[in-house]
Amino acid sequence: MDLTTCGYWGTLLWIDLTTQTFKFEQRPEAFFRHYAGGGLLATALLLERTRPGIDPLGPENLLVFTSSVVAGHPGAGLPRFTVAAKSPLTGGIGETRCEGPWGVALKASGADAIILTGESTEPVAVVIGEGRVEFLPADDLWGLTVGETTDHLEALLGNDVHVAAIGPAGEARVRFASIVSERTYQAARMGMGAVMGAKRVKAIVIREGDRPALADADTVSTLTESFTQRIAGNDLSRWQQEAPGFSCWLYLHGLDAALDVNNYACPMIEGTEKFKAKEFLQRYSGDGCCPGCPNNCIKYMHPLNGEDLDPRASGIHQEVTGAMGPNLGIVNLDWILRANNLANQYGLDPTSLGFTISFAMELYAQGILTEGDGTPVHFGDTAGAERLLLDIVYRRGLGDVLAEGTKRAAAQISRGAQRYAMHVKGLEMVCFEPRSQTNLAMGYAVAPIGPRYDICEHDWDFDTTVGWDHTLNLSRTIGVTRRIPMGYQGADKVRYFKALNNLWSAADALDLCIFAIAPTRILSLPEMARMLAAVTGWQTSDYEIMRIGERRNHLMRWYNMREGLTAADDTLPARFFEEPIVSGPCVGDVLNHETFHRNIVTYYRMMGWTDEGCPTEATLLDHDLQWVMQHELVEEY
Repeated sequence: MDLTTCGYWGTLLWIDLTTQTFKFEQRPEAFFRHYAGGGLLATALLLERTRPGIDPLGPENLLVFTSSVVAGHPGAGLPRFTVAAKSPLTGGIGETRCEGPWGVALKASGADAIILTGESTEPVAVVIGEGRVEFLPADDLWGLTVGETTDHLEALLGNDVHVAAIGPAGEARVRFASIVSERTYQAARMGMGAVMGAKRVKAIVIREGDRPALADADTVSTLTESFTQRIAGNDLSRWQQEAPGFSCWLYLHGLDAALDVNNYACPMIEGTEKFKAKEFLQRYSGDGCCPGCPNNCIKYMHPLNGEDLDPRASGIHQEVTGAMGPNLGIVNLDWILRANNLANQYGLDPTSLGFTISFAMELYAQGILTEGDGTPVHFGDTAGAERLLLDIVYRRGLGDVLAEGTKRAAAQISRGAQRYAMHVKGLEMVCFEPRSQTNLAMGYAVAPIGPRYDICEHDWDFDTTVGWDHTLNLSRTIGVTRRIPMGYQGADKVRYFKALNNLWSAADALDLCIFAIAPTRILSLPEMARMLAAVTGWQTSDYEIMRIGERRNHLMRWYNMREGLTAADDTLPARFFEEPIVSGPCVGDVLNHETFHRNIVTYYRMMGWTDEGCPTEATLLDHDLQWVMQHELVEEY
């Protein structure tokens, strides 16, 4: 290893599941400075080591667990990690990020990224630590929940190990299965659990060792302490830190931008008072831990009638209450929290799960599905929704069709079902309304990873009426200088999206938590650069950080186009162009199809892409990515 390296190892750990062998590969600083980590690093490896058109659930796919040059240390915004592969939902790049202690354990594994190749013939648990890899037979774990698996492995290996596991959904290759670390922290989106299940890996276990030394530990501590002191003065960060946290948003903020109700068929629902903070606080049982970060965004919310559930699996993320609540016509908070716990235990992305169930509910409501297709399930039906959840996990009846995701399920059902499949590129929508938040709408459409609620800072935050008071403070440095109404669709808003998205794209590449950073949280761009410098010892700048964000977008875009995705995939379900919001403060809001797609072309041009959305040769050259146009593998950097 380069003895001057600080903060990261400069090492990739390749694990061949077919032969049950492993090797540590050193790469130079130039490689890590260019690809940094997260989905950027993983996409580079997928382009380098896989051919176009591979089966996402086949042995040729890579499953990459990656940290970054700055992430994985106890400090403000640093504990995150990324899981990436070719997505079994979209057929393009798949990337999901995760909070919690496992990311810090990953950095202490002796590698910056762990890459699983091939396919095991029998179920295994992969144990990493002390410079070696063990392959434990996992036949007795196959079929167990995430919690049961973690309990078994801790009993066998000791309580000081860190476990990321799949549940029965991943084993069954449900295309929106997730990977869950420490029983409750979900690497949720894009079907990474299905890829892990296809490789017959039940769990990745890390025996934590030493982390690489920091270049300037005092500055990391200073920045973290300053972050802690400033939480109280930042309305958004304080809201996330204080109980009940950001899962309690439906009543506080959701009504301003219209709720997603009944698969986006409605903007309002009776009973929203059941989502007031006091209701969540009655079910609050503590904070999840991101080591060294004082924000503790993940809260444990356990249903009052949840005696049959493992409370350690009740950590909840922001999207869940919307996707498993009003999206299903459900305002029963205890059931929503129950569904969250079951999703964590069985290893299901709760967002895709919610939109898959709401899809089925609307098909029954429209008469496209009937009793002949299975027991009907209707909006507001908690018992039916839970039954369908389990049918999806175990691929029973209609659940077997729905386990393929809404895009494939709609094609199989046909009879007009496609209209009610709320997805982009095959990835299910999220529960934040795009008709009233047009930058989010563009993000859902053009993001290489499909719709994600944190693809850019929400339009709500900058709205002229309801936006947070402080949101322009750190936004002006990237050119966001004035407030714009949430629903405004002018081309001049596109430059705001480009800047906001590139910033959070950089955060994703660096695995810097977006709940800690600019433009609306605490760490400014210069402070992000200071943190990067303090960890690595690099002379860096916020300019380099923004370049990393652009590079991730360019490389992921190229990967998707290599895999057959085109500009035609950069759109939204027809509902958002054809059905205006019918009530509430955003009544009448609807996306203009022509304006929307004209703005997308404007975005392409701003990014240095062709009008078909392909990065130009000059753009690739600008980011030293010209190698992706070659057919042969690139061995030197």
